[in-house]
Amino acid sequence: MDFEEGDYVDCTVIDVCARTFLIVGDNGKEKTVTCETSKQFMDVLEVVTDLLEPERIEYADLAVYEKKRR
Repeated sequence: MDFEEGDYVDCTVIDVCARTFLIVGDNGKEKTVTCETSKQFMDVLEVVTDLLEPERIEYADLAVYEKKRR
């Protein structure tokens, strides 16, 4: 969904492993930004951290799994 004039970002959930940003608007609308490269991810991360207050930024849980021993 697209955001409309007057909408603002309520929070952004950053998924480092998937290189995505889930942007949640004040009206509940959501938009996912997917970065294809690490550079794109770092550029978007810089914008998000520069523009949003820290309490509006969340990080998704890391996808961690235990390797099986052979």
